[in-house]
Amino acid sequence: MDHIIVETGSRIHLGFIDPVGLSGRRWGSIGLYVKNPSLKIRVDKSEKIQVNGPSWIDDLVRFIVEKLEVPGLKIECIEYIPRHVGLGSGTQAIFSIAYAATKLYGIDYTLEELANLFRRCRRSGAGFWLFQKGGLVVDGGKSSENEIPPLLFRIDFPEEWIIVLGLPENTSSRVYGDIEEKYMEDISREGDPRNIAYTVLMKLIPSLVNRDFDGFTEAVEELDVETSRFFQKHQGGTYSYYSLSAVDVLKKAGVKGVGQSSWGPTVYGFMEKKYVDDVVEKLRSVEGFRFIFTSPRNSGATFSTD
Repeated sequence: MDHIIVETGSRIHLGFIDPVGLSGRRWGSIGLYVKNPSLKIRVDKSEKIQVNGPSWIDDLVRFIVEKLEVPGLKIECIEYIPRHVGLGSGTQAIFSIAYAATKLYGIDYTLEELANLFRRCRRSGAGFWLFQKGGLVVDGGKSSENEIPPLLFRIDFPEEWIIVLGLPENTSSRVYGDIEEKYMEDISREGDPRNIAYTVLMKLIPSLVNRDFDGFTEAVEELDVETSRFFQKHQGGTYSYYSLSAVDVLKKAGVKGVGQSSWGPTVYGFMEKKYVDDVVEKLRSVEGFRFIFTSPRNSGATFSTD
């Protein structure tokens, strides 16, 4: 085996359950895997680092090569997820490249060990579990720094429900890196984790099990608003400035369950397949945004040698 091709989906972050640790466990998250944007890369053994792709992938590869103590890697980016827009690009790319590298070089690491080595799952475990299982997941948060958040619930997302992503073309105010770290450790206590837990357990999950579209989208919006109470002092309200305009656009087009993924600026929403043509037509003339109509990815990342 001289190369591995990896393909993943993107992660939509629907909210945190207990960011402040009221329960003794902190963060706890809800995530959904979608087919597009996708990450598709070819990973080859190499005596040096060679990357055909964006500069941030190059930075990750150098970090991975150093940590795994391998000679090098050759990376061909066929498709990649936009960086720092709320779609989980970093987690998906690190797990894809690092896990492929361990297989190519015969290194015995589990995904849990890779998560700790590369400082993933420091808060949300959604990207970690979606990488493996796809669908919609709920994790149980962390009671210690190095704990991998346990998977509490996982379900196939209904194929007949379409996910709409709205990405503002102006993304200059993205929150990541040191700024994100500062914000995450200075969150408000105005939110109530008990309200979020109730929404997840008694509204979100039952509506998915019963394929109740209206119940699900109502629960998603409630979850998004409740989660935002912890972060609104840093983003200026329920949504960031750039996300707010995308929220308005999607709601006016008839999209349901509209919310902001992580810090945004990506905004998500849902619709039944029978309404897609109508919504596409309404969004056709809207300038300043890129809209993606995608489906759930109900399986995790794939690895092949073809």
